[in-house]
Amino acid sequence: MNVSDSYIELLNRTLRPSQQEGCRPFPVACLEITLLEEAQRRARDREKELFERLCRIFDWKLTRQQRRYYLKSLTGGQTLVLTDLSKCILWTSRNFLTLTGYTSAEVLGKTPGLLEGDDTNQQTMRKASEQLNQAKSVGLTMRNHRKNGEPYMCRIAIDPLRNSQGEMTHFLAVEQEIKERLN
Repeated sequence: MNVSDSYIELLNRTLRPSQQEGCRPFPVACLEITLLEEAQRRARDREKELFERLCRIFDWKLTRQQRRYYLKSLTGGQTLVLTDLSKCILWTSRNFLTLTGYTSAEVLGKTPGLLEGDDTNQQTMRKASEQLNQAKSVGLTMRNHRKNGEPYMCRIAIDPLRNSQGEMTHFLAVEQEIKERLN
């Protein structure tokens, strides 16, 4: 046994197992998990508050059922995308980054078309656009692409939003990835 081997053996005997190889004692790890969960809960709460603030600012006339649906979608891991009438993105939920790889800052002012690719069904997109231009809600399943180019299938529900005077002001899309194999 050389000097360095005996030193390592002595060090291993003197250190508690939790101090070896970067391990943390059990209570500290539990605390870290608890703090992380609390931070995530606070972030979800802040996002819900922001959505409620947007509802007040733009004076959207939402039914109680619509409001619950959007808030449940926010906390349920779905992605929300708010656009103006020209379909420029004004706001995205935190889940947008997880789903697409784009940060909100990268897509503000752009259209959701940046998620389309060569294999996106253009006929479906034209139909959806026609319905939105007629102020009708749209539900569709389509192939989008993440920032890195990876395709994914998603289910999208887009609603035109009206203010209390009945004027259409925005579109709000709820997007959820469909976990199935892409060919």
